[in-house]
Amino acid sequence: MTPVRLIEVIEEVPETYTFKFETPENISWTPGTHAHFLIADLQKGQALNRQLVREFSIMSHPGEGYLGVTTRIRSNPSLCKQAMKALKPGDQIQIFKIRNHIKLQKTDNPIIIISMGVGIATFRPIMLDYIKSNTQISITNINIDRSGKFVYWGELSNIPETKLKNIFVTSRNDLYKSIDKALKNKNNIYYIIGSEDFNRDIGIYLAKNSVSKSLIKFDKR
Repeated sequence: MTPVRLIEVIEEVPETYTFKFETPENISWTPGTHAHFLIADLQKGQALNRQLVREFSIMSHPGEGYLGVTTRIRSNPSLCKQAMKALKPGDQIQIFKIRNHIKLQKTDNPIIIISMGVGIATFRPIMLDYIKSNTQISITNINIDRSGKFVYWGELSNIPETKLKNIFVTSRNDLYKSIDKALKNKNNIYYIIGSEDFNRDIGIYLAKNSVSKSLIKFDKR
């Protein structure tokens, strides 16, 4: 385990927070990485409580100078989320098992990213990586959130459409309409992240519309 110190907490939208941590010299990651976080500082003699361990996507790009996670913390949160909400700048937690579950293809094909709610956190650094590389690949970000409060909306909406096309929807009906428009290009590669049911439904919908399994990628944990 590696200790990481909290820099700041930002409320992205109601009940959704980004926690920014200092980046230890011995930690590195690639866009799309997940890690396990222990919301406790074992240096204070605390015993390991597995209820305080949670796997999160690292929402920050390696070049941004911090290690970040974004998560929802609603009313009546889990013990882990309670501990997170109580964190203050300067507090220290532990990080371990840093892994990348998303294998991005090296391709010139257009990329369609479909995410549900805060699942967009996984893809934020991936989108930024493509943009930083000045690639000519067409990237479309489709995010659904029934609340209408979209995580990173302000940041992503300021990116020129020539680099990133954003589509934010609040209903499955509008989501499928957006996917239908994308289906006109048979070369698209689709990256999907959401709940198990969401991933299944979108995968089935794409398959029914003759999208090859090789062009459908899921965030597998």
